[in-house]
Amino acid sequence: MLRPAPTPKYIRDLKRLKKRHIDLKPLDEVMQLILDNTVESIEELKRRHNMHTLLGEWKGSSECHVANAGDWLLIWCTTEDLAIFQRTGSHDELFG
Repeated sequence: MLRPAPTPKYIRDLKRLKKRHIDLKPLDEVMQLILDNTVESIEELKRRHNMHTLLGEWKGSSECHVANAGDWLLIWCTTEDLAIFQRTGSHDELFG
């Protein structure tokens, strides 16, 4: 199991979602799948949340759709024991 490590930008994104009164339960569920870091949890992320690796400026990071909400994304990368949550928000907010 990985330990969570949110970046300052991720924390700012989370505050923005809370300010909009967005239900964060779907985000918590996706984060738990990432932290579990099992074959089953990764397969579920790929199957249900369209998890894929990113290129360009985000090379080395992964992205998935939160709760299949269409335009709510989570970007993270992992190390041996950490899940570094980098950003969450819409395509426009994250990729401008």
